[in-house]
Amino acid sequence: MNPYDPPLAESHEIGDVDSSSVGTITSQFSFTSQHLVDTLTRFRSQHSGRRLWRWFRCVAALIFVIVAIVGLFIPQYFASAFMFALAIFAFFPHKIDDYLATRNFRKSPHCNAQQIIHLSGDGFRAESEIEQTDLKWAAFSKAVIFHDGVLLYRGPKMVNWVPDATLDSADGPFRIRKLVAEKLPTNHVVNRIDR
Repeated sequence: MNPYDPPLAESHEIGDVDSSSVGTITSQFSFTSQHLVDTLTRFRSQHSGRRLWRWFRCVAALIFVIVAIVGLFIPQYFASAFMFALAIFAFFPHKIDDYLATRNFRKSPHCNAQQIIHLSGDGFRAESEIEQTDLKWAAFSKAVIFHDGVLLYRGPKMVNWVPDATLDSADGPFRIRKLVAEKLPTNHVVNRIDR
């Protein structure tokens, strides 16, 4: 499932929101496959069972390697090669997920669409060539603050990633963090993103 499903459109004219008004933060970017992968990476990093899943993958990979080595002595070369391949894939399931997500996303009308997001005390406004959406802060459940942006949750599997690099001003990163901390329950991710 794609956690970055675009919201349902509401009818508005582009430009209804005055992005230069006090308190409005604007993010503008092209919704590319890379933006989708960045969103998925941050979304996956917040799953509570990711450490348990990582340990399970390591144990499974070790078992696959042991079986593959035993298969070399039997000899069962095809089975050994298959087990070695499974051991390698056990460490890269996110790469497969990214590939499948981006392959499907390229068929979407949202692929490479220019996105403009306005965040203010009133809520969240998204505009693109395809749709415009207004959401109140009550539509969001939480925010996760990363060192390079903010992940906004609209449900357990629907998120919006707003990178700092796309914000309209030098103080944008500070302002967006202050705004989401005032409006939503907020978690902070201190350093790196876990896969």
